[in-house]
Amino acid sequence: MKAVVDVAKDLARAHRAEDPDTRLIFLAENDAEVRLVEVTGSIATTGEVLPFHFLARPDQDVPYPSAVILLSEEDWRLVEAGELALPEGWGPPEALKKIA
Repeated sequence: MKAVVDVAKDLARAHRAEDPDTRLIFLAENDAEVRLVEVTGSIATTGEVLPFHFLARPDQDVPYPSAVILLSEEDWRLVEAGELALPEGWGPPEALKKIA
C-alpha cells in the first residue's frame, strides 16, 4: 500500500489540476488519514477553518480517508499569524509539510 505522503502528493496534483488558482498545498502528517491544507485564490475569505472529510477510495488509489481544508490567501495569513487555528490534532502551521 502507498504511504500517506505519496497519496497526499497524488491528491495535491489532482486538486491543483482542477483549481489552477491553488497557490500552496500542505500536509498535516498523520499515519491513518491524508490531511491537506490548500491555499487558493479561487475562494473568498471566510475567517473559518473547516475540514471537508472523505472516505477512503481504494478503487481510485486512495486507500486512506482524507480531509481537506481550503483557505483563501488571507485566511492562510491569519492561520500563520495565530489568529485562526487549524483543527485539533493537525498541529501548528509551521509543522505542516509543503507538498505542492
